[in-house]
Amino acid sequence: MPNPALKFFVPVLVGTVLVSGCATTRPRKAAQADLPTQVETLQAEVRAKDQQIQDLQYQLDSQQQSLSGGSSSLSGGRSKLIRVSGVSVTDVQKALTRAGFDPGPVDGRMGKKTKSAIKQFQKRNNLKADGVVGERTWSLLR
Repeated sequence: MPNPALKFFVPVLVGTVLVSGCATTRPRKAAQADLPTQVETLQAEVRAKDQQIQDLQYQLDSQQQSLSGGSSSLSGGRSKLIRVSGVSVTDVQKALTRAGFDPGPVDGRMGKKTKSAIKQFQKRNNLKADGVVGERTWSLLR
């Protein structure tokens, strides 16, 4: 003989499932509604990671140039124009380009266009426009 409690429990359980619906459908609707927010969050994280990659690449380039003795800050007897240890003309040219100032080709040479771009950057940032990359100029430029 079947248990009388089962006769009552089974229809109640089936009725509850039918009324409440499948448990997996509700979270999907909530997740779909939240999708634009998740996309924005992920895009912001990607932008932050891209910036970190650029910063690390810049640091790597600077270290490699320092170790290899490549284009140095002396650049043909013009050592007085870059007064920051470990910073090369190439570093300054790349930073000027990123900041929106045209130093000419990024070639590691302190030419007229590079000097002019440094002075323009300094004027725009209310620094003494002497064309010398010191600590203050470099801290704003990098």
